Amino acid sequence: MKLEILCAGIGGRGVLLASTILMETAIAAGLKASASDEYGMSQRGGSVVSLVKIGGFKSPLIGRENADTLLAFEESEFYRNLTFLKRDGRAIVNTPKDALPEEVERLLRERNIRVYQVDGDGVAKQNGMIKASNIAVLGYFSSLNIDPYSYGNIKQTIAAKTKGKFLEKNLEIFEAGFKQAESRRK
Repeated sequence: MKLEILCAGIGGRGVLLASTILMETAIAAGLKASASDEYGMSQRGGSVVSLVKIGGFKSPLIGRENADTLLAFEESEFYRNLTFLKRDGRAIVNTPKDALPEEVERLLRERNIRVYQVDGDGVAKQNGMIKASNIAVLGYFSSLNIDPYSYGNIKQTIAAKTKGKFLEKNLEIFEAGFKQAESRRK
């Protein structure tokens, strides 16, 4: 199995935690995983990119049009990193919008890229922990059931990685992100 995932956001949005959860979920499933992080002005709201590769890759870097999945924790970072997504890839975008600009939709159709929109910020805010929108995005991602990233596997890793008082809220937000995906498919 080989899988390339690009996580993109801005500083303070939980990109690195999300990529750690993805990497550790794969390792717990007995798969080889590697990651590479790029963060410049992350503490000042700058771009943060984390690359996660599952399988026997020689390099942790992801080239243009090679990522199977793009997890965008900020809509602007979706646009910035779209060139890394391969044809027939998928993206989960944290946005309250129901539609993307028409010219972007046209490009996505031409490249057969599936985009799933989740209001991760709204989910996190409703559950009293606005800084956990990354966990809502992971909940949505788990609904796609891409091996090894099932709902149960990611939830188990979140439970192992989360400290005491934040555990219950993170699991609530993860579940709410998952449920938002399920409700949009009906």
